Amino acid sequence: MTPIWRKHLIICLILAALAAPIYFLDRALNTGGGSNWISLDFSGLIIWSYIALIATHIVLSSISILAFPKLGALRIHFGSIVLSVILLVTSVFAYGDLQRRAVSSQYQALLKSRRSLVNAIELKQWWYSPDDSNPAEIRVNVVVHQSGIFAGHVIGEQTIDQLGSTRTVFQSSNGPETQRQVGNGETFTYVFPLEIREPAHADNVMITLYLFRVGGPSTSDITKVFMTPPIDRDDDSHYFYGALPPPSGPK
Repeated sequence: MTPIWRKHLIICLILAALAAPIYFLDRALNTGGGSNWISLDFSGLIIWSYIALIATHIVLSSISILAFPKLGALRIHFGSIVLSVILLVTSVFAYGDLQRRAVSSQYQALLKSRRSLVNAIELKQWWYSPDDSNPAEIRVNVVVHQSGIFAGHVIGEQTIDQLGSTRTVFQSSNGPETQRQVGNGETFTYVFPLEIREPAHADNVMITLYLFRVGGPSTSDITKVFMTPPIDRDDDSHYFYGALPPPSGPK
């Protein structure tokens, strides 16, 4: 064995032996900690980063010794470790970017697949019964363009300060027994009995309508939220959104 390869082997063995104390350091730093409401597991992060770095370094330094033996083992190892750090950091950022692109692509594909369901529930009109000053019910006139099980929920809030803080004035009290099976193209009126929480006028009403496939959860299950003012998009991959029209009487 030539002197440069002997030095190379010794350096590699030293770097490999350092994995043992780094492993125990990783265990010590990543045991316990955290708070009582969130816990992030970083165990193995230090040791596996070190192993990846040293594996890259050994490969690069071995190739460099074969290609440039006159540079000397120490100079080659110094240059190789710097290059290994750069490659490792670049790889981490590149992997993160590829992962973000993949997640974004999946998200866009999901939105595209849901596009045909945006208008599966139409809220034609809604009104208070008997009136908005003393409401006992909210009734909605709905058209559905998909068969399934229909349900809903209503909440009314009052703004109490200039910061936008709100309090709940009323909410619907209908249970699972009020769900109904509907057919494609059906128009009907659905009643929400109200539970009054505060004797005040609600200046913000949000009506959430559900349409579920018969037979269990499905990717075509629909939840559509009608609110004022509407948000700037009609789908966030979980909920559809629509503008809530002003209350009116039945036609």
